[in-house]
Amino acid sequence: MNPSNTSVSFRPCDLRVMALLKGFVFIMESRPLLSWKISSDRTGFRQSAYRILAASDKAELLAGNADLWDSGRVESDRSLYVEWGGKELASRQHVCWQVTVWDENGMESEASEIAEFEIALQHNAEWEARWIHFDGNNPACSSPSPYFRHEFSCGKEIAKARLYVTARGLFEARINGKRIGNDYFVPGWTDFSQQIQYMSYDVTGSLKSGNNTIGAILGDGWYCGYLSGRRRNLYGAYPEFLARLEILYKDGTSEAITSGEGWKTATGPILYSDIYDGEMYDSRLEMPGWDDCGFDDSAWRDAVAGEHAAESPALVQKCCFPVRKIMEIPAVKLLRPRTDVCIWDFGQNISGWVRIKVKGYPGRLFTIRFGEMLNQDGTLYNLNYRSARSTDYYTTSGPLEQEFTWEPRFTFHGFRYAQVDGFQFSGSPDEIEVTAIVLHSELETTGSFECGQPKVNQLYSNICWGQRDNFFEVPTDCPQRDERLGWTGDAEVFCAAAAFNMNVAAFFRKWLRDQREAQFENGSGTHIAPNIFESGVEGSPAWADALVICPWTMYQRYGDESFLTENYESMKRWIEFQKTTSDNLIRPDLGFGDWLSLDDVKTPRPLIGTAYFSYTAHLVAETARILGRAADAAVFEKLSKEVAEAFRREFVGADGLMKTRNQTSCVLALHFDLLTPEQREKQIRLLEQLIRNNGNRLSTGFVGTASLMLALTNAGLTLTAYDLLLQEEYPSWLFSVNQGATTVWERWNSYTVKDGFGDVNMNSFNHYAYGAVAEWMGAVAGGISHAAPGGRELLFAAIPDPRMGYVKASLETPYGKASSFWKYEGERLCWQITAPANTSVKVLLPVSDPAGVKQNGAPLSGYERKNGLLLLSLPCGSYTFEF
Repeated sequence: MNPSNTSVSFRPCDLRVMALLKGFVFIMESRPLLSWKISSDRTGFRQSAYRILAASDKAELLAGNADLWDSGRVESDRSLYVEWGGKELASRQHVCWQVTVWDENGMESEASEIAEFEIALQHNAEWEARWIHFDGNNPACSSPSPYFRHEFSCGKEIAKARLYVTARGLFEARINGKRIGNDYFVPGWTDFSQQIQYMSYDVTGSLKSGNNTIGAILGDGWYCGYLSGRRRNLYGAYPEFLARLEILYKDGTSEAITSGEGWKTATGPILYSDIYDGEMYDSRLEMPGWDDCGFDDSAWRDAVAGEHAAESPALVQKCCFPVRKIMEIPAVKLLRPRTDVCIWDFGQNISGWVRIKVKGYPGRLFTIRFGEMLNQDGTLYNLNYRSARSTDYYTTSGPLEQEFTWEPRFTFHGFRYAQVDGFQFSGSPDEIEVTAIVLHSELETTGSFECGQPKVNQLYSNICWGQRDNFFEVPTDCPQRDERLGWTGDAEVFCAAAAFNMNVAAFFRKWLRDQREAQFENGSGTHIAPNIFESGVEGSPAWADALVICPWTMYQRYGDESFLTENYESMKRWIEFQKTTSDNLIRPDLGFGDWLSLDDVKTPRPLIGTAYFSYTAHLVAETARILGRAADAAVFEKLSKEVAEAFRREFVGADGLMKTRNQTSCVLALHFDLLTPEQREKQIRLLEQLIRNNGNRLSTGFVGTASLMLALTNAGLTLTAYDLLLQEEYPSWLFSVNQGATTVWERWNSYTVKDGFGDVNMNSFNHYAYGAVAEWMGAVAGGISHAAPGGRELLFAAIPDPRMGYVKASLETPYGKASSFWKYEGERLCWQITAPANTSVKVLLPVSDPAGVKQNGAPLSGYERKNGLLLLSLPCGSYTFEF
């Protein structure tokens, strides 16, 4: 390394491990993947070599002793997903690492900052612990949350301590009176019969010499709480707890405290807590000091010790960041629609809960109900929650003059409004403080979009909020009603937009594992993952196709081949299932169709299925090529072409036009490249005509909308795409904005000021699927897309429209930040772009005549022509174009 080299203007930074995880994390992989970015503003910077040093602690690394791995100088420009090449890493191994790089001129950088990760427990047998539970509840209904505690003594000076902990259900871990970690809804949701996630924590600072206490509170969660209506106990009858606390002393000895016999358990103030129904808490039943030393637990019963960890389904370290508190939102209005009715408006539809500060005499009950919308009379509207009670209850313990602060633990709600009752009997609503707490899986924001149309900016905000609120451990359909399931079709149509808005690499890596485990033995895909339905619509087009499209999209966005290697066999099985269950390669009449479309002429389900069949077979062929499986690639590419031929025979008429003449049919045929050149030109004209005849409005549902805008642009109809984006009449994206939406709605007309609410049976006001348009907004209006996986080569291809005024977009790629900003200055357009270090650039200028075009103030040179436009190949850096 060259830690003192300060004469160069570049340095590796932002070191990450596995699926771009940042910061100190626990992982399970023995040979993890390492990535870094390079900080450099120099045009044309290119990494030519790297060297990785890794040691078991910082002191060793700073001393130059790479006792785990010294890669030596490796001649390579690779800075993403470099496979660990040192000693195979075993459980508990702590790793400190840093990297030095060389540029294209052979100059050496400073060493990066030191990054750290640690290997968690890799095998069930290492836990040497038993699952424990409380045996005093009725599993037929929501019951009090069980509390567990165990006292132990540390007789020596502590060097290091790690807590490995999980639950069948949800847990909150405690040591010596304090909460461990800032995670919620852990360990999360998986098919508990196949694998159970666990969490690892550095608790060195939580222990002390002498007596210590470890404790936990459990919630039903997804394990045994209500799911999909009023079904419960889908994985088990009661929540269970598993823990292993390892303590390393400074004298080199160690010991482990594990869950099992000798633990005590009881119930307390949480009378029930359910994801759908809410939480009931009675502070009069609190047990001060229960999680600390010296507490009298003589009235507590012995916890029941059950299954040994070694006998459990696979215990896996959580591979993505969990649900956390993301932000707090104060109320913007206090509404009083009726006498003694007060509703707090937070101005934004969110997922989470509220924290209240109240006063009340002993036994005063405060009730908190939630809604996304208000009735016309200003009262709370939540009929669309269906059977989800979504109500929290808090009982004060007094005295009256004392202020109490409370928020729930094991429930969440989808809401903009909260009605609090109980103040009527002991005070004024002005004495209550109500704050909305936003919770969702912690995801790094990577994309941004801003333009000169305020309503379009609100649409983009709605899309991002819809993603935040629904990326809650799994990509749910909605955060409010008695559903909140990992619908595969919603995730499939939105995953590209999701990857623009936020870093979802680790999130999807986890969920794709859920999807693989849910796949049926015959290769068919499920329509939710984790799957809780014993039967249903197997192999639904677009939904089951998430088995192929989601891993492919993640690979394209992040450049990580492990998305393909981990899912390849699953992808193949889905294609083979389609082949064996098709009639002359035409898919059967099943599935959800173009869900919630508005076309009078419905898109045949066999058309949708066959279109996806050809497309996904092609993607699997491409995957096989990347993975070096040439024989598979040839088979699947041939199949894709044969299915496309079958599609044309079945669904294209003798006149060269789609037999089903609606927007979605044209969009799928064009976007999946299923037509001959002559048929394609006719379909382009037909699609434009259908949109114009519909008043420049769309009529597509979940399936058609996802590909609509890109299909238009690829067909040379970007002006029409802008017409749809800027359309404000129903149906359109901006229609809901005009109705006051702060998230994307499930239906194009979930609510209208004129007609009120849509079908209450299925009417979510927080449903991200139609937000798929963000992919087009970033790539076409914003002008940023990937020309190579991970953004190794970036394509800047903005197609401006004067109606937008300007567009400013950015994307934090795995290599660094790319940005694009165009605006009109009179009749001329000024376009500024930036590409991060160690990438290359393609720029497609939206002009055909180079005369008058300036690049960084100089006349344009070195261009090619592509489809009549000017194409530039440039090194990374910042550029300004005027034309």
